[in-house]
Amino acid sequence: MEAWALPDDLLATAEDDPYGWPQALWKRRSEGASAVETPTTEVVARLLGERGTLIDVGAGRGRVSLRFALAGHRLVAVEPDPGMAAGLAEDATGSGVVVQIIQERWPEAVEGVPPSEVVMSAHVVYDVADVGPFLSAMDRAASAGVVVEMSETHPWSDLAPLYRQIHGLERPAGPSADDLVGVVRQVLGIEPEVARWSRPGQLWFEGWDEICDFYGRRLIVPRAERPGLRSLLAERVVDLDGRLVVGENERRLVTIWWPTALQRGNR
Repeated sequence: MEAWALPDDLLATAEDDPYGWPQALWKRRSEGASAVETPTTEVVARLLGERGTLIDVGAGRGRVSLRFALAGHRLVAVEPDPGMAAGLAEDATGSGVVVQIIQERWPEAVEGVPPSEVVMSAHVVYDVADVGPFLSAMDRAASAGVVVEMSETHPWSDLAPLYRQIHGLERPAGPSADDLVGVVRQVLGIEPEVARWSRPGQLWFEGWDEICDFYGRRLIVPRAERPGLRSLLAERVVDLDGRLVVGENERRLVTIWWPTALQRGNR
């Protein structure tokens, strides 16, 4: 993960946070994911039982976990980003449910979370530099199990040719979901369950202005030069009934889960 860090001199030129998300795009993406049953939601539901407490680490706007609050479970969302936390509070209120939001980073937030059956995290681990303590805190905080959803490979992997072309910057080949499985084995001493699956992506754009702005942020291109990205991205863009998708629309995902220390001790 250290190899994925962008060079300080390049970051110093960024006019927008390259890691940030425009709220309109994230909300659109969350709405597309919230109604879909997946291996992740099936495992979480089974571990929660009839009325359990779920902690979602790096919850964003709750695109995976809000459904469980709607089903009557207690949801505790750990989300350090103020915009995401506000968006989740807005969506929860609009859905008529109560969500406890803890605006801190994990694992620092572990001391403030209530007892829970399940701790989950979706599409966060690639942003965690020291993933061992992150996973260990998840394992300690749950009585039934831990569930992690992630893409098979780093979500910025498809940007590697563009970083090379624009900045002459090489990007790493890894890490991958298999690497995380190895960390679970090493740190927790267990063999986790793994489900590999795919689904259509939820990220789509209304027009070229959105595409150029989003990828301009990611690629640290000055705002005035972002319209020029159209020529670089044109061959990657597919029009799906008015929704513009960049790159392959099918996402290869992995769900990794295991019984927590309490459950392992009872075996």
